Amino acid sequence: MTTSVDQTLPQRWLFVPGDDAVRLDATLESGADAIVVDLEEFTAPEGRALAISRFAEFARRARRLHLWPAVRLNLLEQGGREELAALITNAMGDITACPAAVFLPAVECREHLVTLDHALAEQERLHQLPTGSLKGIATLESQAGLMAVDELLAPATDTPRLLGALIGTGDLALDLGLSTTQDPTLITETLKPWRVRLATACRTHQRLAIDGPWRWKNGLGTDQHWANQQGFKARCVIHPEQLEALSDLMPLAMPLLEPTSRTHF
Repeated sequence: MTTSVDQTLPQRWLFVPGDDAVRLDATLESGADAIVVDLEEFTAPEGRALAISRFAEFARRARRLHLWPAVRLNLLEQGGREELAALITNAMGDITACPAAVFLPAVECREHLVTLDHALAEQERLHQLPTGSLKGIATLESQAGLMAVDELLAPATDTPRLLGALIGTGDLALDLGLSTTQDPTLITETLKPWRVRLATACRTHQRLAIDGPWRWKNGLGTDQHWANQQGFKARCVIHPEQLEALSDLMPLAMPLLEPTSRTHF
């Protein structure tokens, strides 16, 4: 479908496994604005082919409800390129059956984003999709990636399809030497400077900043208030029960980042 210039970017991005039909159906009524079929982390290797085969019809259903169907690939050199090709091939030239956004994990250098952009452009050409209709989102989940965030997100002619970035706080915490068994306050306080770094770079370069998920039962309201103050306008969600609260806690949605163009999603 073609969006008008006054449409907004999704705020609540719900990550789910792609091979569980019951859970996928539930996402359509969950309150999420975007549903990310996560082939990298949430879908077991043996379920990825099934998830890919189901995506086209799921995408059509999501769009009819004005939701963004998205996907997170594996690393391009570890099956992600083939996953992308299969997803777009299954859409059979129908843009509504394609992912509205394609997440790439573990981005640490511009070469990763340039390679993703080239892969998206190749699929557009092969299947006669509108140029620029496939969008990429970088997942930054290491110190190296976040230290390079300004270089990664700066506008460039070889990454025109880059929409924004997600901070992968779970893997970042591990990279920082933190353990999931440690005190949540210690973990969140350690991660805050890195989250600010992403939010600042996204604001500077007019990218969508997607905050990492809140993994605990308590404290979401306080953390989201802090995230709002840093300028985050979107958040990754892994617990569907948090979506209702986030609809009240998050600021107004932001407009699409290309106000002079019409965007296919």
